[in-house]
Amino acid sequence: MTQVKTFPRLEIHIVNHCNLNCCACAHFSNICSDYYMDLVQFQNDLSEITKKINYKLINILGGEPLLHPQLSDFLYSARKICSEQTITISTNGILLPALSTENWEALRKNRIAIRLSAYPATRDKLKNYIDMIHKNGVDIDGIWDGRKFHIRKKEKYNDDKNFVWETCDAKICHQLYKGKIYTCSFDAYGQFYNQFFNTDFYFVDGIDIYKNDTEHILNYLLNPVRNCSTCDKKGEIITWKLSEYKSDEWDVK
Repeated sequence: MTQVKTFPRLEIHIVNHCNLNCCACAHFSNICSDYYMDLVQFQNDLSEITKKINYKLINILGGEPLLHPQLSDFLYSARKICSEQTITISTNGILLPALSTENWEALRKNRIAIRLSAYPATRDKLKNYIDMIHKNGVDIDGIWDGRKFHIRKKEKYNDDKNFVWETCDAKICHQLYKGKIYTCSFDAYGQFYNQFFNTDFYFVDGIDIYKNDTEHILNYLLNPVRNCSTCDKKGEIITWKLSEYKSDEWDVK
């Protein structure tokens, strides 16, 4: 019998693209095509993975998730499927002033907290965003300081993916995307980098959540993946700036 294991967080893109243009975005949202997740796929994928794997927190994000025109439907669906888990939504806050009454109500009724990303481009509005969230009766789960980015990409593959895996803090950020589960955002969305720059640097991995049972999914999530060889052992901290759409923006110097 497969041992039950609980992971801290599952993340789900409901859009890939963003209304900011951050250099070295870890989700490659500055260089990907516009994509709006289908609601039925969201419902099916979230139901399937949570039957097989336990998660404490479900985080809805992108890209910028507030761009999705069916946002409230996703919020109601997430709570219906995950009745006990903590559910959050990550946003840069830019679209909060234009958020509809329906969406505010969906956040409030479904006990979905907001995780704010505070980038230099939005920090002057941060207090307004916080006041607005509280005024609408919605909780704030946390505020991420977006003034620094952690880049990890190596120009050439490394030979020590086991060391990278052991020291990596991104491996708990599992990504659920189009019927597959991935260990981290680089594993899931490196394909956007390949497409934009016409390269095959990142491997297209992940494990199908419908074709595999809990044991096989756990084995995938608990061990190094091929994309660990694309990451530097320590990485590098860089200061936030706008992207210039250059392939080396993600490279550790």
